[in-house]
Amino acid sequence: MNRFEIFPFLSFLILTSLISERIIFLKRKGVKISSARRKAVKTALFIYPVFLVIMLLWLWEIAKPVFQVSVSILHESITHQLIESAFLKIAGVLVISISLVLLTLTLFHFKNSLRFGMDEKNKGKLVTTGIFSVSRNPFFLSLDLYFLGIAVFLPNLFFIGFAVLALVGIHFFILKEEKFMKKIYGAEYLNYIRKVRRYL
Repeated sequence: MNRFEIFPFLSFLILTSLISERIIFLKRKGVKISSARRKAVKTALFIYPVFLVIMLLWLWEIAKPVFQVSVSILHESITHQLIESAFLKIAGVLVISISLVLLTLTLFHFKNSLRFGMDEKNKGKLVTTGIFSVSRNPFFLSLDLYFLGIAVFLPNLFFIGFAVLALVGIHFFILKEEKFMKKIYGAEYLNYIRKVRRYL
């Protein structure tokens, strides 16, 4: 096995560890970082199972080299590498690494304001400094870069399609979140968006 091939799975472990560690840290400080609203739960009953299946397939595909499994659940036509290139592997590692550094900076600069979900009764302080002075959405930008990096490292139809869906889905979520932020933070947020771009 080429040890280089385990990088996507290793990077996924790093990504989930970074987020999990921050969640645990904030919970220990008594910060409520998520809220389950009834409407969101109803929507989740339809969307999450589909998302979970696709995510598990994605995880299986990046984990195969680690466990030296050649069996693919997906058809070979969408998991076959379109291009075999050392340059793409290096570029993929670089993009994934940048995404993890960006995520680390984002979680650090969030301080106690990290929230999952949109709840008017559970809002953190609007963060506009640090990495947030360069991008309004560095957390989502880091995820975009991460999924792009995986698609570059493993250029097949499945990973490319997943990356496109992830980028589109994240973009629409950002648009929805921006409406929420305008409502909650008002003039403070409007002033912020005049100075800092949505992505970079």
